[in-house]
Amino acid sequence: MKRVILGTAGHIDHGKSQLVRALTGTDPDRLKEEKQRGISIELGFAFLDLSPEIRMGIVDVPGHEKFVRQMVAGAGGVDIAALVVALDEGVMPQTVEHLDILSLLDLQQGIVVLTKSDLVDEELAMLAEEDARDLVQGTFLENAPMVRVSSKTGQGIDELKQLLLELAERAVSKPVHGLLRLPIDRIFTLKGHGTIVTGTLISGTLKVGDEVEILPKAIKSSVRSLESHNTSEQQAYPGERVAVNLRGVEHDEISRGDVLTHPNTFKPSYIIDVKLTAIPRSVIPLADRKKVRLHHYTSDVEAMVVLPEGDVLEAGKQSVAQLRTSSPVVPSAGDKFVIRALSPSITLGGGTVLNPRGAKLKARSSRVFVETNREDDTAIVLSLIRSSALKGLTKNELIGMSGLSASRLDKILDSIRNQRSVTQFDQADKRLIHKEFFDLIKKKITAKVASFHESQPLKDGISKQELRSTTPGSDKLFKAALDNLCSQKELIDQGDTIRLASHELKLHDNQEELIEHFYRLISEGAGTPPVMKELLATTKCDPKQARSLLAILEKNKRIVKINQDIYFEANLLNRIKDKLIESIRASGGITPSKFQELTGSSRKYNIPLLEYFDRERVTLRVGDQRVLRGAGSSGGAGNSE
Repeated sequence: MKRVILGTAGHIDHGKSQLVRALTGTDPDRLKEEKQRGISIELGFAFLDLSPEIRMGIVDVPGHEKFVRQMVAGAGGVDIAALVVALDEGVMPQTVEHLDILSLLDLQQGIVVLTKSDLVDEELAMLAEEDARDLVQGTFLENAPMVRVSSKTGQGIDELKQLLLELAERAVSKPVHGLLRLPIDRIFTLKGHGTIVTGTLISGTLKVGDEVEILPKAIKSSVRSLESHNTSEQQAYPGERVAVNLRGVEHDEISRGDVLTHPNTFKPSYIIDVKLTAIPRSVIPLADRKKVRLHHYTSDVEAMVVLPEGDVLEAGKQSVAQLRTSSPVVPSAGDKFVIRALSPSITLGGGTVLNPRGAKLKARSSRVFVETNREDDTAIVLSLIRSSALKGLTKNELIGMSGLSASRLDKILDSIRNQRSVTQFDQADKRLIHKEFFDLIKKKITAKVASFHESQPLKDGISKQELRSTTPGSDKLFKAALDNLCSQKELIDQGDTIRLASHELKLHDNQEELIEHFYRLISEGAGTPPVMKELLATTKCDPKQARSLLAILEKNKRIVKINQDIYFEANLLNRIKDKLIESIRASGGITPSKFQELTGSSRKYNIPLLEYFDRERVTLRVGDQRVLRGAGSSGGAGNSE
């Protein structure tokens, strides 16, 4: 099942929670104070099965300006954004700020939902809709669908569900094979169970019994049980809301913003190299050494902005920079973040993590900063490629995500290619995949071929089509992995089929006897060989085994399969073919009755034979006659063009 996360965004009292209720039947406001005051204070959660194949988790965020930190925490793992605008009020301050935050977090897909359609007339609705269209111009929502709904009457809810399904189908799945990361947004205890943490699983998988580590405090624990969308599970996947019951951990040892991982996979950091963007609407200058609030997934810490070149980053501009945090955070290269002013509490900018563990900068220019051989540059590039899982990354994508110059990146790529840490599998795009995932695909291919040999010992190999259908990743990745395995002599490419190099067809004595028995019956049958049912009646062989043994005779070019029931001896079939070609050349065509005179066989065999020669492009049916194709003058029976 595909799993995606929808996040709501928008001004307070614009109907986000009511919308979630209308979509799912679940009230995302769980706190007593929220119900009393009628506003969302904390993150709320629900889920919606859009189809048998797609489950959408929904994160409902507070709209009040005092709770933007909760909004940023909820938006971190979102795949699709729903920007909510009430038709009776139109665009409001938090609508604008929430859109800025979603853009800084680099969301690619979303929808604009115009709520409270039951409260306004058409004229007011059109004004509010036009207001929303003006707001999203130039953002990722510029061409997004826009739908009017009423959570009270149900108007537009079905249309909204259909649009969400279409967006979910296009959403890119999070990496199943990536490193486990679960940013914690809630901690509570349950009688008889102990400490439970919740969050959105952004990468990797988590299983019951897994050993885990909670960073930055390095608390070791293990998973007692898992729950996702109100259902107990043995394993949780990326894109799911997950509740994790932990062993041996006290409630007060864990804080919101901590990250649950597998042990020894991530390290906390106080210094982060970033690509930083100041939002175009910023009214407070983003100055060098300015103290800000850093929002990274569910963590929220004070940080200082260090600009390597220039005293101020102007609104709408971008620069490499460094963030020095007052408390440790757990970032990874490629992560998105948001920074806000300490006072007044407004959004200033955000960007992408380049180096999760930077070294303290001294006075130097942006160019020197980018070109410097930082200790972790290679690790950053490898981490980015690894985090892309089976999709891989192109050089241009790496330049954009890493912040490195093309020349610096070329040196790193040369180094990691020489170390065989990555493989280029798409020559056109120069797309790179991490060795771990390339080896994973090779392992899956080899295992499938071995499994095929085990289940089909009498068949020489598995078809490429069947092998491709069970291998994840793109066609180009499959081909690159298959070519690599063949070049290393682990697999043998036999044209349409693949076999293990170590595989040998070993027949038992009784199987060899059966093969010769079948050949003798078909050969002696001449133009009227026994059909499959008759062949089986002469032995105790089951149909599956019989077809495998006949396939060996086919491979050795001793017989030819005419259709599912009829096999001809190969030499006889070649003689029939020669006579057919000679007859057509003499008369210009041949009818079924004339062909019967030529073979001496009955219609039971002649019609399948003629259809076989049509498929082999020897003949072409024209009306009730067969004429020669251009390919019909040469070649052995059984060899199609």
